[in-house]
Formats: sequence, C-alpha cells, structure tokens
Amino acid sequence: MTLLPPDKLDGDELAYRIFQVTRDRDPWRIEDVLREGRFSDDPERAERAWRVASHGYYAEQAGLVAAATLAAETEDAPLRFSLALAAADEARHADAFYRYAKAVGGEPADALDAMQPLDDGLTRLPYLGRALVHTMLEGLAADEFILLGEVFAGDPLGRLYHHVRRDEIRHVAIGLNYLARATRTPQGRDAWAAHAREWHDTGIGLTGLDQVATALATHTNRDAATVRAWFLRRHRARLSAAGITIQT
Repeated sequence: MTLLPPDKLDGDELAYRIFQVTRDRDPWRIEDVLREGRFSDDPERAERAWRVASHGYYAEQAGLVAAATLAAETEDAPLRFSLALAAADEARHADAFYRYAKAVGGEPADALDAMQPLDDGLTRLPYLGRALVHTMLEGLAADEFILLGEVFAGDPLGRLYHHVRRDEIRHVAIGLNYLARATRTPQGRDAWAAHAREWHDTGIGLTGLDQVATALATHTNRDAATVRAWFLRRHRARLSAAGITIQT
C-alpha cells in the first residue's frame, strides 16, 4: 500500500478545490426522493421505470468499483481523495436505484451480463486510459440522465436522476482535472500522444452509445442519429473546455 504525504494533497490548487466541493456537497436522501412526485399508474411505464432503475443499480455499482480501483492505484493525492468520495456517491446511487426498483416493481432485474464487457474493457486498459474511459462514462451518463429525467418527469425516478446527475457532474470534473494535469507531465504527454485516440475509441464502444441513443430516441420521440450527435457534441465540449485534445 502506498500512502501519500500530506503536502501532495493540496499541491495543485484547482485539484484540491474540486475535492473540497465534492467533500462539502449538499446531501440528499432516497427516502425524501421516493416521496417526491407520484408513481405511475400505467403498468407499461412502471415496468419501464423498474427496468431502467434495475440497470441503474448495476451501472452505479460498476462506477463504484471503477472509482475505488482508480483511487487505490493512483499516487496522485487529490485524485485519490476525490475518487474515494466519488465511490461513496456511487454506493448511494446504487442503493437509491435499488430502493426505487423495489418500490415500483420488486427486486431489480439481473443486469450482470450487460456490465461484464465494461469491466473486462476497463481492466485491459492502462491507468491513464482507464481514467479517460471512466470520465467519459460518467459524462455520458450525466447527459443520459437529462433525457431520462424528461422521460420520467413527475415520477420520483425523474427527481432521482436530477440528484444523481448533480453528483456525476462533480465526478466528471474530478476526471477532467486529473487528465489535464496528467497529460502535462512528460510521461503522460508521450502516452497520451501515442494512445489517446485508441483509448477514446474503446471508451465510445464501452458506453454502448448507439444502443443508448436508440433507446432514448424511442422514449423521447427523437431521431436516434440526432440523439447520438447530441451526446458526442456535449462530450467533445467537455474535453475541449478542460483543454484536453485527442488527435484524429
């Protein structure tokens, strides 16, 4: 185990500030969320909500494991501390989706098989590549929750997506800040120049973006290609805003 000296924690002012924002976030409780709005009386809509929440339980747990693993393996102190808080957030999210699924339709549907390719894909990547893909997944999830919040507006699930998305935005900031700092180091700069496009393409594949866009287009009466382009536009804007470039 590598324990890090305290002078490393606030060595970068912005990285430490991002940690503080995550540390001091306003709490929310799933018990309160379940009392917000009204569960649907439409059996088809209720089943859809149950299935989406079931997937959320497993997806957020996968995010927990990814964040915890990245935290354990890094020697970047502000990243480690920030990811530890992010992992706790993901545990809260997974539990919240579990509680919602049970309330609306019973025990969550099994989605383990859907998560396995994600775990396998992340495991094969080096640290910087995993950090990039994890950040991409968090960002695309935050965008997905905008549309799912529309789909389930008025239902407690819509409010749940609102709260979870606020947390995910902080997680994206953690990842983008680390990537910006890591790619300024000589070692990180060389690895990024050689492999960033490969890692990025792997990340796009692991998000299942085509399937997500198709499903959300169906739920929101939008065109799938338009939804996919919207996701990619927001994703690229995030990277650009953080000063992160990927050569084509």
